Amino acid sequence: MAPTADPEGAGLRTLGDVLTQEPLRNSIRVLILISLGMNRALAFSDLLELTGTSKGSLGHHLEQLESASLVRTRMVFTLGGPRLRVEITPQGLAKYAELARELARVVAARPTVAERKGPAPGLSRG
Repeated sequence: MAPTADPEGAGLRTLGDVLTQEPLRNSIRVLILISLGMNRALAFSDLLELTGTSKGSLGHHLEQLESASLVRTRMVFTLGGPRLRVEITPQGLAKYAELARELARVVAARPTVAERKGPAPGLSRG
C-alpha cells in the first residue's frame, strides 16, 4: 500500500507550526497538554510524577498554559487535605485535538520501513 502523499514534508511543517506556537514551545508543556487531553483533569502531584520536574518548574509551566487559557487550576479539598487539580479548558481541548490531528497526519503520510527505499523526505543521512 502506498503512503498518503505528503509533498516535501508539508505535514511535518504543519506539525512544527503547532509546536512552535506559544506556549507549546516547551516539551514539558506539550506533555502536560497531551496528558490533560487524554485525562481531562489530573492532580498536581500526578503531573509532578509524569513530568519529573520540580514543583517550581511545574508551577511555571502551568502558569504559562493557564495564561494562554489552555488549562485551569483549582484547589480541591480531600480527606488527605487540600490538593491542586489541573483541568484542561475547551481551548486546551481544541489545541490538543489540533496537535493530535497533525501528528496523526504525519504518521499516516510516512511510508513503512518495508516501503521506504531511502531516507524520509527532508532528512539527510549522516
